[in-house]
Amino acid sequence: MKYFLLAALIPLTLFLGAQDKETKTVQKYPKVKAGKKLKISRKLLKDGSYYNAASYLEDVYKDKPNKIDVPHLLGESNRFMRDYEAAEKYYKLVIEKDPEAYVNDNFYLGQMQKMNGRYEDAKKSFNAYMAIKLDKRDDNLKALAQAEIEGCDSALVWMKNTTKIKVVRTEGAVNSPLQDYSPKPFANNRVLFSSQQTDTAVDLFANKANYESAIYMAEKAGASYSNKTKLPSPPNADEKNVLNAIMSGDEKTLIYTMCQDSSLLSNWGRCKLYRTTKKDALNWNEPEELTALNNPEGTSTQAAFGVDAESNNILYFVSDRKGTKGGLDIFYAKMNSDGTFGEVVNAGDEVNTAGDDITPSYDMKNKVLYFATSGRPTMGGLDIYKVSGTPGKWGVATNMGVPVNSQADDLYFALDEKGNKGFMVSNRVGTSSSRGTTCCDDIWSVNVKPDVTLKAIYVKRGDATNTPVSGVDASMYKSTGNNFEFVNSTKTTNVPFYFALNRNTAYKVNGNLEGYWPSIDNLTVAEEEERDTIEQTFFLDPIIKIHIKIPNVYFAFDKSNVIDFYKGQIDSVVRVMNEHPGYSVEIQGHTDNKGTDEYNEKLSQRRSNEVKTFLIKKKKIAEGRIVAKWFGEKMPAVPNELPNGEDDPEGRARNRRVEFKIIVDKAEDGVEFESVGEVVKQVKTGPGFTGKKKK
Repeated sequence: MKYFLLAALIPLTLFLGAQDKETKTVQKYPKVKAGKKLKISRKLLKDGSYYNAASYLEDVYKDKPNKIDVPHLLGESNRFMRDYEAAEKYYKLVIEKDPEAYVNDNFYLGQMQKMNGRYEDAKKSFNAYMAIKLDKRDDNLKALAQAEIEGCDSALVWMKNTTKIKVVRTEGAVNSPLQDYSPKPFANNRVLFSSQQTDTAVDLFANKANYESAIYMAEKAGASYSNKTKLPSPPNADEKNVLNAIMSGDEKTLIYTMCQDSSLLSNWGRCKLYRTTKKDALNWNEPEELTALNNPEGTSTQAAFGVDAESNNILYFVSDRKGTKGGLDIFYAKMNSDGTFGEVVNAGDEVNTAGDDITPSYDMKNKVLYFATSGRPTMGGLDIYKVSGTPGKWGVATNMGVPVNSQADDLYFALDEKGNKGFMVSNRVGTSSSRGTTCCDDIWSVNVKPDVTLKAIYVKRGDATNTPVSGVDASMYKSTGNNFEFVNSTKTTNVPFYFALNRNTAYKVNGNLEGYWPSIDNLTVAEEEERDTIEQTFFLDPIIKIHIKIPNVYFAFDKSNVIDFYKGQIDSVVRVMNEHPGYSVEIQGHTDNKGTDEYNEKLSQRRSNEVKTFLIKKKKIAEGRIVAKWFGEKMPAVPNELPNGEDDPEGRARNRRVEFKIIVDKAEDGVEFESVGEVVKQVKTGPGFTGKKKK
């Protein structure tokens, strides 16, 4: 397909930035009749001057709107200029008048609708084309139409499932209003690329400006590229299109494409591969033509270094030579140590199609071939695909999806040695364009974002050995404001655990283990995160019990009043209650075993209530925070008798008591209370003991 051939191989010299020059061209025959203008426009189309042709045709269309040739030619010229909206408009006019007058316009209408994102309309147009009976004058594009229909269906899926690859227009000196393409990343933030050399109007027969393509190098400074330097001659050459260069790792060998004098438009696409070596720091030796790879009757271009299954160095390139599957195919040949090449071999059906398969680039690290194609399901025109393996041992080619591919043409995908950064070329919306929004190719920067994984351990805080703690219940949640969405959980062992992460996402990671405070950590993965593994150490803080001594209150025999001697001891309870407003206290009354059960029950009740009243009235503790309970003689602290069965007055004195139980907010608050208190020795049976027996 000529459209893809021109877009992929060399710059389209049809873009005009200087309207004054163009105006003179368009007004060259201002008074000629419509028929003469139509004849001129046909000649301009044949010569490749699409902008000028469209200008004449628009005048003709005003005079002869019913002449079907005119919207057809306007559709063609705008398609070649990649003005998809205008091309769709004129192709639709043709189909509405007579769908069989220009049969292929049904196909191209669908293609333009597809590249404008109108996928359902495009499917109808492609199906209409599939239903038309072709004759030998028509191009048989039905195989491509079927792939285009599949592309329409696939595009809707790809747009809903964008990949983790980031694509942004490259800032700085590499892009111009015309064509910029064939970027190759180099060390020290440099890029080797091709560009059309002038921004002035292009008139192939009158304008002598130097508009040919040449090879450049630029380097990144901050966020943009500067120091754009044109390579010397050779490899660049006057009045030649020099482009699609690749350079060896040591930067001493350059393989590139040179096309015949670009003013001879009939020979566009007659391109050949050349090789030159470094002469000194600034200059290159005279180039040699790679005759073993070039096609005398057609074109050879777009070289790329690669390896075969035996790790031999090979050279990929694009050609329309004999043996192609369609328009342009990817071929390869072994690179011998003496500089010669082995047999030229087609890359195979896993790569090449009935359409154009172009711009190969091979990722040596990951053994992946990237290429652009029009013969497989695509989002728009050319889409970038990838296939793993080596020649003869390919996997399945897959579309790179959104945002690598768009509704426009996407090609020249190339990564650096690490396989995670690089460039591509696209005429998608956002390019610096001199006509419409999609006329011209720009270089776009690519960041292949690998999956991000959290590799983590829990460590006891203060452990200098960083020994992983086993048995931690680790859970991860996506965090959006106050909302948390569970992601994953695991129980840790003595080795790190792993969680998959998404970019531009905030997480909360919780770790729980008995004996430790809950570990709650926040983790945010930035969109620009370059690491594929984030290693993290989470710390666990042991729960250290706070010992609070709560003395018991002892009572004289058969008494319930709080003995003055113990009022000061109760202050320890008051202090805890005041320091922890959320705590409550349970007062438990007890007696010794003298007396009946019923009597002792009531006596223990009076003792509990006496202390409760004291806390409320004297110590100002809120009543709602105090619970009084009584147990009589049922829960002795010590035996009431000696081991020989005799009465033990001192043991009974210990059992005539009130104990305090502090009720905390949360069990994990880590407060451990200790009930203590001694019977005053000099009194033997406790303060206030009367020595009288209970009746």
